[in-house]
Amino acid sequence: MLVVIIVLYFLLMIAIGVIASRRVKSSEGFLLGGKSFGPWFTAFKFAATLESGTKLIGTPGMAFGLGYPAFLQGMWTPIAYFLSFRCFGERLKIACEHFKVLTVPQLLEKRYGGKHLRVLSAIAILVGLGGSLIAQFKASGEIFSSIFGTTYLTGLIVGVIVVGLYSIIGGYTATVWTDLIQGIVMVFGVIILLVATVQTAFGSFRLDFLVEMNRRLAETAPNMLALDGGGGMPIIMIITMSVIGCIVGIAQPQQAVALFSMRDTRVAKSAMVIATVFSSILIWCLLPSAMLGRLILDPSTVPNSDAVMPILTQTVLPPTMAGLVMAAVLSAIMSTVSGLIVVAASAVSHDIMDIVAPKVYHKNPVAWDRAAAGLIVLICFLFAINPPSIIFWIVLFAFGFTVFTFVMPMVGVVLWKKATCKAVTIQMIVTMILIPAWQAMTTAGITKISGLTVGMIVTPILFILISLTTKNGSQEDVDSLWEAYKTAGVSSSK
Repeated sequence: MLVVIIVLYFLLMIAIGVIASRRVKSSEGFLLGGKSFGPWFTAFKFAATLESGTKLIGTPGMAFGLGYPAFLQGMWTPIAYFLSFRCFGERLKIACEHFKVLTVPQLLEKRYGGKHLRVLSAIAILVGLGGSLIAQFKASGEIFSSIFGTTYLTGLIVGVIVVGLYSIIGGYTATVWTDLIQGIVMVFGVIILLVATVQTAFGSFRLDFLVEMNRRLAETAPNMLALDGGGGMPIIMIITMSVIGCIVGIAQPQQAVALFSMRDTRVAKSAMVIATVFSSILIWCLLPSAMLGRLILDPSTVPNSDAVMPILTQTVLPPTMAGLVMAAVLSAIMSTVSGLIVVAASAVSHDIMDIVAPKVYHKNPVAWDRAAAGLIVLICFLFAINPPSIIFWIVLFAFGFTVFTFVMPMVGVVLWKKATCKAVTIQMIVTMILIPAWQAMTTAGITKISGLTVGMIVTPILFILISLTTKNGSQEDVDSLWEAYKTAGVSSSK
């Protein structure tokens, strides 16, 4: 029954991709779905893409091992949604329409007046989103191998084929439609899992399950009740994760695209509320379930933290219900993967090929967009065959890399008029080199400070100092954008 439910779910996703493909007539249709989506589609697109396989696989795995430190991954999400929709969302939509752009690299090129920024941004997207895709593919491989009782590689192939197929065929519209369905499945799935886990742990469902959980864990695994996991999570990493958690929604290109695709700026207010409720349900159902798993499962029988959710689900639920919950987990992975594929593909086709070979690209742009999506899927699949072991840390690094590369340039687009092209160029190059290099030293034991922590400190300082000592090369474009904000009634810093 579990396999039947999952197979039917796959067929539905692929069918949506085929239907959506009939609406794709241009690059704008493939990359942004015609910029026609209302609050529900926007909210679920934004939130389901952000609430990835990390939230349903990696973070619960961390909660099973370390306890409350895992909440750092999601406790800041409401703030991220507020910043994304209310502080950034309306302005990003206005900027997108003002400059008539489809991608974040295009937006940075228009705002700062440097074509090189388009290529530089595209490279950063491919590195950061590529890392995230590898992690999501790994999560799908773990899930599928658990469901079908196959090897990891076989599970990986199944997952990549399904999500790759509907993303390549249907483009952004397919990802939006499927994200709405997948988001609804996630909500029902995690609620069912929490109720079943509490019943298994305590014999019946009880509203004070957190109190009882804390009491029992204090006896068996007290370190799980400490914010640092009893030393398992350094304080500097807690701070870094908290910062990333707050700003991830405004500095991730795949999230910005969801804002570009809004029907109009009024959509942002309702979408913020819907996304926040959705995220809160996920975190307060999933992470307590995983922590309760320590009272149900023998840790020695769990091969790695990323296997916690599949094992727990099939332990506490009958096959039919387990199928629904596993579909919810797969929904999280597939929604994120589909969004990443389309944005990464746009970086290859629309932001690199359009510059290198514009005549070739414009002969059949949608075909090249799809070809780029297929290339991204293939490359990330090959890397996912033998990736690092823990999904949580792969995604944290990939997200952090992208966040600290893009956050200040995006602030300059919507909030700070004095931000300059030289500041963006130097900061992006330094960040893209510094974070991986420093992280390599951390891994080698040369330093204990994470590359993400260094990026968090260096990025804003460097950007601000250079902006204050240089001038805009395209002041007229900047002035016209700020005039567009004023005309739209959106206040913005000078």
